[in-house]
Amino acid sequence: MSNKVTKIYAKLTPERDEAIFSGIKFVDFIECVPISIKNMLLLKPIDIGEKYCHRFELLEGQDDIAKLKLQNIYNYGDFCFVDYEDTALVSQLTGDNIAELLYLTHMYEPLKSPFFDVLQNNYAYLSHDDGWYCKLYCKEWKALNSILLNKILNSVRQTFCGKISSLPSDLTKKVVELSPKGLLVVLEASKQRNKAVIKLYEVGEHKNIDTLFNNLENIISHVSFEVQL
Repeated sequence: MSNKVTKIYAKLTPERDEAIFSGIKFVDFIECVPISIKNMLLLKPIDIGEKYCHRFELLEGQDDIAKLKLQNIYNYGDFCFVDYEDTALVSQLTGDNIAELLYLTHMYEPLKSPFFDVLQNNYAYLSHDDGWYCKLYCKEWKALNSILLNKILNSVRQTFCGKISSLPSDLTKKVVELSPKGLLVVLEASKQRNKAVIKLYEVGEHKNIDTLFNNLENIISHVSFEVQL
């Protein structure tokens, strides 16, 4: 059985509460996020919800979010949303708030802030081609590393059938150290041989994911950290 290779790119910018990810899909985000999402305001409608407000499609509660997880998010192309605390808050959005949300959707960056007091949102999720590119804003910026570490752990668990309870502390420390510098995580896993090798590469900031993965041979110079599980 050939090895399964998983590649994850992450560039975290704590001063902007921002991360750029590749290799993390929407379903990964929902499974790995440390602060659960109650409701979602879709910045680009996909017509699976039953409620709308200010022409924004709303997904309310865990049933709606579970339904969304079953969709092929990749087929939507751009997939963008912010979470919100309560439905009554959405109706309180002002014209300026709506303009800022539309700007966020169009430019993939906030006009002022990705966090709206009226919505009490913790996240702004802006993705293109699910799993290929995601810009994520988190009010609690440490959650960005938690999402990345949980994704790595879940990928390892798929090899060992859930027998791994946590990542080695030295690996965790190195991921946190390198993620603000631009980090490529390469996981080579073999169920047949029951082992996984994780390699970390410092690759810098790359806004164009196609350029990054099409030029990996030129970008990767040496392994910054390696561990076998």
